[in-house]
Amino acid sequence: MTAFLDSLRTAWTARSPRERIMLTGLGLIIALVVGWYGMVQPLAHGVAASEQRARRAAAMLADLEAAARAGGASPGAVAAEARQPLTAVVAATAQAAGVTVDRRREEPDGRLTVWLTGVSPTVMMTWLTALAQAHGVAVSDITASRLDNGLIEAQITLERPAG
Repeated sequence: MTAFLDSLRTAWTARSPRERIMLTGLGLIIALVVGWYGMVQPLAHGVAASEQRARRAAAMLADLEAAARAGGASPGAVAAEARQPLTAVVAATAQAAGVTVDRRREEPDGRLTVWLTGVSPTVMMTWLTALAQAHGVAVSDITASRLDNGLIEAQITLERPAG
C-alpha cells in the first residue's frame, strides 16, 4: 500500500502547479456531482415520497374520522342487520366491494376475524367504512402489512357494538 501511495505522491509532485490546481478542481467537481446525484437527489426524492404518503394517510384518517362522527348506520338499519349473522354481512359486503376474504374465524364472543391478502388499501378502507356506516360493524383490531407490489395483507377483527 505504501508503494502505491509513494507512486501517487511521485506522480503528483511531477505535475506542474497549474496541472495540480486543475486536477484538484476536477476532483472537487467530481466529488460534488457524485454527492449531488448519489446523496442529495435520492434523499430529496425520499422526503417528497414520504410527505406524499403522510398526506394520503392524513386524508384517509380524516375521512374515516368524519365517517365515524357521522354516526354510521341508522338504528333501524343496524337492528335489521343484527338479525343477519355477522359472517353473512361481511361476506356479502366484501363480495360487493371486490374484496376477497382468504380466511375467516368466528370468535366465541361473537367477533369475526378475517384475513385478506393482496388487496388495495383504498378498496379495503372503503369496504370497512361501508361496513361501519351501512351495517354498524366496527373494527376492533387490525394488523396490516404492505406487500412488494403496493397491495396489503391484513388481519381484521370485526364486531357489532353492544346494544
